[in-house]
Amino acid sequence: MFFVWPVPVFLGAAAALIVILMLGRRLFPGTYVSRRAFWCPFLRTNVRVDFRESIWDGSALDIEACSAVSPPLECEKGCLFMAKFPPIKEEITPIGH
Repeated sequence: MFFVWPVPVFLGAAAALIVILMLGRRLFPGTYVSRRAFWCPFLRTNVRVDFRESIWDGSALDIEACSAVSPPLECEKGCLFMAKFPPIKEEITPIGH
């Protein structure tokens, strides 16, 4: 009888964790802003972008600000769907200037 009571407690805790993981986005929505700098292949320039990301999986949800486009609504926001951001390219200045 002593070893029987932990089983329902464990099963109840496991069920609660599964419900939180499955419904977590709906129960506790949350985002944070993350700044990244990269080469934008769409605008062909170096950019600094503030992404609004989900606290649950870190996926980019929207763009708050972009150094190349103001306001960011004028951009097609292709970088939201990029799996990996290209590194910043060095700016080349002409010799003699």
